[in-house]
Amino acid sequence: MELLTAQDTQSLLQAIQELYSPRSFESFGVAVVTIVDRLVPSEVPIFHLNNLRLHQISSTFLPGYPGFTPEMDEVSRCYWGEHPIIRNMPRTLDGAYKTSDFTTSAEFHRLEGLYQQFLRLIGCEDQMTLFLPGHKSESCSEVSPGNCLLIGVSLNRSQRSFTERDRLILNLLRPHLFQAYCNAQHYQQLQQDLNELQQSFNQLSVVILNAEGQIQRATPQAKAWLETYFSKPTCSFQLPDHLWAWVKHQVNGFTGEPDSVKAWLPLRIHQDGKQLIIRLVVDQTTEQYLLLMEEQTLFLLKSLEWLGLSQRETEVLFWIMRGKDNKAIAAQLSIGKSTVRKHLESIYLKLGVQSRTEAIAQALERLGLVNTLPVI
Repeated sequence: MELLTAQDTQSLLQAIQELYSPRSFESFGVAVVTIVDRLVPSEVPIFHLNNLRLHQISSTFLPGYPGFTPEMDEVSRCYWGEHPIIRNMPRTLDGAYKTSDFTTSAEFHRLEGLYQQFLRLIGCEDQMTLFLPGHKSESCSEVSPGNCLLIGVSLNRSQRSFTERDRLILNLLRPHLFQAYCNAQHYQQLQQDLNELQQSFNQLSVVILNAEGQIQRATPQAKAWLETYFSKPTCSFQLPDHLWAWVKHQVNGFTGEPDSVKAWLPLRIHQDGKQLIIRLVVDQTTEQYLLLMEEQTLFLLKSLEWLGLSQRETEVLFWIMRGKDNKAIAAQLSIGKSTVRKHLESIYLKLGVQSRTEAIAQALERLGLVNTLPVI
């Protein structure tokens, strides 16, 4: 059995440690060929993903290597079945194998497609290939474009000089390559999730304050509304004086438990036919204040007042027309669901209807908006 030297063992351990460094999926292939080439040098090391179902081969090379021409890629796709390592699957899926394990130089040279039109052009006289474990390819009883995904590393040399030491190092590295590949996939997914979360957060209108009223975080929309509805504060990181005074007034009236979270009735500010609704949430444990903002167009709300409804009935009907149920309306108006039901009964009576749908239709008809329901 081949034994590794102390230097080989040290280099292998360093390579494994480097493989497990967090990195994006896009940079993973370059990292693999760089690390593998240091352990088992070759003229053309390649990290490849072969999607046989789609007849696609994606290859990653060392930085600076020009890669393959489109013609060479096409030859590789057309003649992949000639490859001695491919022909000897599924046996060759369990570790590192050389083309010279299965064919002589003369037999290799007689491969008119794979060798003469592809491997000869990159100076390859022997190739050692390693497929990663744990993929669907390992369960394939027969390799075909319909049922396998092959992911691995191929090392190309101009001479048949691969040793058993090279094979042993690659086989020892193999499970770590696979785990690092999975880590890179998970890392990429986490990055995507984080980006989506950041985008979702930016679409909200949120301001996070400390106990002194200084803005610790604010989404772009929240900043825009602060500038629109309030006079500019003396400091860019300070909440507008009028709004900070309202926050302090609410907080000073809070007598709850130290570890409790409290939300108050919202602040409503009207301007140019719109209203900005600001809700305050306080976390006593972190001493942070959260302002949630929402802007509403008041055109429809103002129009509903012409129907002879009370202000609260108008607001209830407004939210019904926006598709809210009783629970959502109660939360929006900070009233109980039973109160919402009483307002609904009064609305039905005044409009001469018996359901929410009839109330909406009757309101639109009286306002002359039957065919022109505004986008809210």
